[in-house]
Amino acid sequence: MPIPDINIPRVTYCEPEVASVGLTEVEAIEAHGADNITTYEYNLGGNGKSQILATAGFIKLVQLTDGPVIGIHMVGSRLGEQVGEAQLIVNWEAHPTDVASLIHAHPTQNEAMGEAHLALAGKPLHAHA
Repeated sequence: MPIPDINIPRVTYCEPEVASVGLTEVEAIEAHGADNITTYEYNLGGNGKSQILATAGFIKLVQLTDGPVIGIHMVGSRLGEQVGEAQLIVNWEAHPTDVASLIHAHPTQNEAMGEAHLALAGKPLHAHA
């Protein structure tokens, strides 16, 4: 079964890196309507490994309200390495609670992916929902 082009991971290797998979907030609103979209932006300032690396940035999640995550967009040093998990989340139509229940090692930047989903699921850790 082919993957839609929008769900193929994209990375721009610059400093900071830019990585994304799935719909942007604007594309999601155009496709599903503003009332059906929820977003959350996790600031890397709350991530221990990003603090160690002295990098700033964010992970933005785009969700069908009460449904799956349909877009993940990231900016920050080395965040291109996180696009593999992001692709699985979007293509497997995972809900924030599905990802929130997984353990993300500490301290890693991958932990930021887990914490963003925790926050979107209403259980923020090192973040404000």
